[in-house]
Amino acid sequence: MNRPYVLFLFSLICIISVFPAALAAAETGPAWNFGGSGRLSGWSPRDMNQTRFTADAISFVSGRDSSIVSPDVMFSAAQFPICEIVMRADRKTVGELFFAAPTEVFSQQNSLPFQVEPSTEFQVYRIDCRNNPLWTGTVARLRFDPAASNGIRIQVKSIRLLPADGEEMLSAEYVGMASATAGQDDDAYRETTLTGIPQPPPAVTSKLPNQLGFTGPVAGLRARTSREIPAGNIFGAAICGNEFFANTPETKGALWSACWLNDGEELADVHNTVYSSAMHYSPEVEEWCMIELKKHERISRIALKPRHGSNLDGFPVDFHILCSNDGSSWTRVAEMENCQALPAGKDSFAFDFEPIPVKFVKVIATRLRAEGERRYYFQLREVEAFGTDGVNYAAAGRGGTATAGNPLGSGTFDYRKFYDDIFDSGAQWLFVSNNSFLSRHRTGKPPCTRAEIPNAEYLQKNGVKLIYRFLQLPSFGEYRAAPERVVREYVEAVAAVVGELRGKVAVWSLANEQNFYGDTVSPDDLPGYREYYVALVGAAAERVRQLDPQTPIEIETALFDFGWTEAVLAAGLAGKVDRIGVHIYKELRGRDTFPEAAGAVSKDGKRSYTEPYRDYGEQITAFRKLLGKYNPRLEINVSETGVNTGDNPAGGSYYVSAKSQAKFLARLYTYHLFYGIGPTCWWSLEPVKTGEYQWGLILPDGQRKEAWYALRNVAAVLDNSCRPSEELSFRVDGETDAFVGRVLRNDSGEYIIPYWAAVKMRDGNTGKAVDLIVSGPKLRHMEAVDTLSGTVHPVRFEQEGEGYRLKNMILRDYPVILRIR
Repeated sequence: MNRPYVLFLFSLICIISVFPAALAAAETGPAWNFGGSGRLSGWSPRDMNQTRFTADAISFVSGRDSSIVSPDVMFSAAQFPICEIVMRADRKTVGELFFAAPTEVFSQQNSLPFQVEPSTEFQVYRIDCRNNPLWTGTVARLRFDPAASNGIRIQVKSIRLLPADGEEMLSAEYVGMASATAGQDDDAYRETTLTGIPQPPPAVTSKLPNQLGFTGPVAGLRARTSREIPAGNIFGAAICGNEFFANTPETKGALWSACWLNDGEELADVHNTVYSSAMHYSPEVEEWCMIELKKHERISRIALKPRHGSNLDGFPVDFHILCSNDGSSWTRVAEMENCQALPAGKDSFAFDFEPIPVKFVKVIATRLRAEGERRYYFQLREVEAFGTDGVNYAAAGRGGTATAGNPLGSGTFDYRKFYDDIFDSGAQWLFVSNNSFLSRHRTGKPPCTRAEIPNAEYLQKNGVKLIYRFLQLPSFGEYRAAPERVVREYVEAVAAVVGELRGKVAVWSLANEQNFYGDTVSPDDLPGYREYYVALVGAAAERVRQLDPQTPIEIETALFDFGWTEAVLAAGLAGKVDRIGVHIYKELRGRDTFPEAAGAVSKDGKRSYTEPYRDYGEQITAFRKLLGKYNPRLEINVSETGVNTGDNPAGGSYYVSAKSQAKFLARLYTYHLFYGIGPTCWWSLEPVKTGEYQWGLILPDGQRKEAWYALRNVAAVLDNSCRPSEELSFRVDGETDAFVGRVLRNDSGEYIIPYWAAVKMRDGNTGKAVDLIVSGPKLRHMEAVDTLSGTVHPVRFEQEGEGYRLKNMILRDYPVILRIR
């Protein structure tokens, strides 16, 4: 995967014309102007950094997958076949226009990529959408992805649809793709790569043999729970939410879910009882929440409580409130624009009106406020609807039911199921992040919540080891103003937690991705910023070592960061910490993702793709060599990793299908076992949605995803007793692209051989028949374990000389594991 970006990965050819903006003039269909009073004209942005509006454009720095999505539009594709985009970029990149019919979602096949040239002036790009044969019928929505990588400064002025105007279009070669008339298959973005097997593509629910001609029974693999793996393993998951710190068997609501809108704050002292929408990158997004009363009531007052009291972070800037008798006809009873402060002495915004019969109350936010920096949410602590008798009929205790359009969390919290999802997977590591220990210390609260200690004990009892991250650091500004006080306070806060949880934590992790500082730290301030990090983390590490000398200490980095890691180790951390927890995220937008490929790195505070490693193994070896230069005992953990599913399951790394996510996990976890790094924690266990992307091993409805089953299946066979063995040799007979395999032996004497083809993961891949040659001691029995479907069956083999031939074994794009006795 470490290769130049090539545009033939896209399946369709886009022919464009480019003009200086001053020359553009044409009759127009639907049109949108950005900036000024129009702002985004109803379009919704995602993953944009440093966003600002000028008089006539939106300006931003592209993120990993920036896009803007149109409001609902309905126009004839035949009437308006030209899409005109007026924009400029400071570097050469690739833009992409997506379109969808009324009943469709965006997909790669419904897209038109085009080349964007660097320019200081606005350029007009006219895309001939007819070059995609699916540009037919009615177009209902558009999505524009302005860049193929992050860190590009972009301004978008306008987007409009035009009728065919007969203007000469540039050739297809302008965008770097072969001509559509050349007969070349441009479907490389989605093509299957392992085919020819007379079987359907495997699935989690299938029972397909992994040897052609096998007609015997295919059995289910016996899974192992976390505590049934005495040898230990490196497999784990991360929790990105607050469940470990807040939830007890008595807690009913999932974090951030709609149920907290009318819970009456009964658990406010132990839980974050706040509703939040999903995250957005712009305030110009509409979000809603609604309370359905148990029965019709005469309501005369509605009150909204902000999340933070007088701090309005997350509370909408513009919103209105609707009431309805039937859920279809609505009356606007209140509205507010440019909301900036609570009324003096009040903890809520209350709106009084003449009593009306109400069954439904709906709050619609039309302009959001940031919660933190450049991250926008719709957040409320409580929605109350009072009758003329003063009773809050919206309360859950009165039968009110809360729902929302796009909640960050969903459903109710099932304590038993949440932890069973960990234990049943066979994962033996759980990565949790405490983001409140410092504020709890500063406000005089106990160092641990009442849920932490019993939950840590529950995990320990069930064979799961805890990696406990102190996520917060005091700010760089605080440290510069009073370094001694800030260091002392931070160390005290860390020590207080360690004193409570000592003996229940397997790894203490200090801080987060401070190496990923981007543009927030100037080159002149960088030495002081590193000093600040080393001073805080170093002092805390020394104190943790005093309190809990047997437990390893870890620091975190975003991606592999050779420069930052060397600098902080050389500055004194090499002798104070035991592990580097690297956050491995390999996705490169517009390309496929390969677990075995050298991924992105962090360099000078930003993501970079320019490191010279041929593959992941070489990258691991180079990083391990760097650590050994300062401390040979330093180990590598992968405390965060993952790849997300999205709205385009056919696409590359930012849009993998659920099945490809499972294949990625199985390949990556097995690869880490080969190279002796870990534990590896998948981000995340629980469902999290950022923009249009779905992370997590569990769906919002509680179902276990394919990747969860892949984790379970890998953990059922592989553990820390599996060590490289030279007693047995193993090879594939003949030429096979990207073959990966290794011989291991476990404590019970079994030989364990995981093997796969490190090719593009495709749902349509059926596999390739190959012969495998195994040589060594006399063998009595072989069986093949499928890590996707969790099945197992005996393998036929023939003696050949001093070895054995396994005929017609199926090579998959995920690990099949031979167990040999």
